[in-house]
Amino acid sequence: MAIERKRPLLFGAIADDLTGGSELAAMMVARGVPTGFSTNLDADITPDSLAHVIALKTRVIPADDAVDLVLRAARKFLSVGCEQIFFKYCATFDSTPAGNIGPCAEALADLLGAKLVLFSPALCETQRTIFQGYMFGVSQILSESPKRFDPLTPMTDSNLVRVLAVQSTVPVGLLAHPVVDRGSQAIRDRCAELIDEGSRFAIVDTIYERDLAAIAEAAAHMPLLTGNASVAAHLPPVWRRSGRLDEARTAELPAVDGSAAILAGSVAPRTDDQLAEFGKQGEIFTVDLSRVLAGEDIAGAALAAAKDAIRRDRPIAIATTVPQEEVERLQRQHGREVAARTAEDFLTGMAHRLIFELGVRRLIIAGGETAGAIVPKLPITRFIVGPYQGLGTGRMVAEMPFPVALMLKSGKLGALDVFSSVLDEMTRPVSIKPYVDEWPPQARMR
Repeated sequence: MAIERKRPLLFGAIADDLTGGSELAAMMVARGVPTGFSTNLDADITPDSLAHVIALKTRVIPADDAVDLVLRAARKFLSVGCEQIFFKYCATFDSTPAGNIGPCAEALADLLGAKLVLFSPALCETQRTIFQGYMFGVSQILSESPKRFDPLTPMTDSNLVRVLAVQSTVPVGLLAHPVVDRGSQAIRDRCAELIDEGSRFAIVDTIYERDLAAIAEAAAHMPLLTGNASVAAHLPPVWRRSGRLDEARTAELPAVDGSAAILAGSVAPRTDDQLAEFGKQGEIFTVDLSRVLAGEDIAGAALAAAKDAIRRDRPIAIATTVPQEEVERLQRQHGREVAARTAEDFLTGMAHRLIFELGVRRLIIAGGETAGAIVPKLPITRFIVGPYQGLGTGRMVAEMPFPVALMLKSGKLGALDVFSSVLDEMTRPVSIKPYVDEWPPQARMR
């Protein structure tokens, strides 16, 4: 029997990967917004939530399949009276000429009758900014950054207007920084002009955190907004000022103790560095993917290494991370999709065995595609989302027959010591006063 909602769902987010989706949910929780999270389109939307994130694995699947899943998620939100839908993608606009950002956004715009859709992928906390439509990481343009070597979504063009236009059938405009810098009313006025000029999509220049706040205020009543989680984090203050959101809920996450493990499938250099740092005090089992692709049984050796580490009360990382040149060699030999799927399938099997055979209760998964392969296949009945405490580190507790503390880590983000520090933090409960006005919250973090 369906439980009737007492209040409308203010915000329904559809994320194209699980790490970013969990980070977005964590930001909403830190803002004091009751927020649900799911990775399954059949999962219920919690009746007392005011925001909900459905995290899907749609970034690199065929565009038609991605569109189908995104529309199903949107219709689920609409069925409970959702006021605004947010399409969340990576801060580096990870996509290919075929999509999937453009096709999914077009389908959502048609469903919702959106006249203009804003695209705001900037992440000012890491100086990932947009100026004149070009994306920068600090002073480096996107096409000269390590993202040009991404094994699944190599970003070789820094002009996001051009990137989006290639994968879309509608005109793409630019909302330039001189307008954004004048605030939310100027943004609204320019949006009206863009509609008159025939644009349906618009990349939004963003340099400062205050730009994100202005964009959120201007777009708060649009039926559809797209971007990285950072722009959505500025929506709750707008809801409060308009009276749609009242008291802020204390952000809490229960403690979980027990054996600890890391599953790393990301090939990002940052994850490589984090694994090296973790190896100073933890165990690392590096999976030779060439042997797995050749049909050898490596799982037994990985499980034995994990069992030995757990016996000695030490955390273990099981990683398919390999140097860029090895990734390229495996892709040439076996094909990009086969190499990626083999790594994901291996780590998915390891997740089940670590949890159900070896009793792991604290688990970190590094890599968006890796998390998207593993988490939906675990028998999770509910997620308790913890508050945002740092970039790329969406923490939660997954309720199975027992609680398992989870962190889904973006491959590119997180502090150097993120693995050891978060595994330690999982053993202590979290309870923080919400960030009602201040954002980002570094000043109150350790």
